[in-house]
Parts: sequence; C-alpha cells; structure tokens
Amino acid sequence: MSPPTIRAELAAAVRAVNVAFYRLPESARTQIDPRIDPAEDEVNAAILADDRERAMAAIRAWRGYWLDRIEQVAK
Repeated sequence: MSPPTIRAELAAAVRAVNVAFYRLPESARTQIDPRIDPAEDEVNAAILADDRERAMAAIRAWRGYWLDRIEQVAK
C-alpha cells in the first residue's frame, strides 16, 4: 500500500479543521480570522517545490496550528 498523496493529506487536514471550526458556537467562530495564517505559506512553498517530506510536515504543522487555535477559542 502506497503512502497517502500530498493532496489526500492536505484534504484530510482541511476536513479536520473545518469540522472542528464548525463545531464551535457562532460567537466563538468570529474570534478566529482565517486570513491570518502563518503556516499556509510553508504548505504552499513545500507543495510547489514538490518536496513530499517538507509538504507533509508543513501540512501537519498547519493542521496543528488551526486545531490548537480552535481549541483555545473553545475554552
């Protein structure tokens, strides 16, 4: 079995973040500004460089950043 593609990993990360975000009450969602995304540039750069290892690490970091941010707002 081959490892997941970068596209599949990115899609799974986006789904996980979206699910967590939409579980928040509306009032909490307004506290998160998706336009401020310090991890997105690295994801894009790694994908454009066609560097699988770097892209997978960047996707994990992006997912972790947003899930952590959502968890903080949920408290």
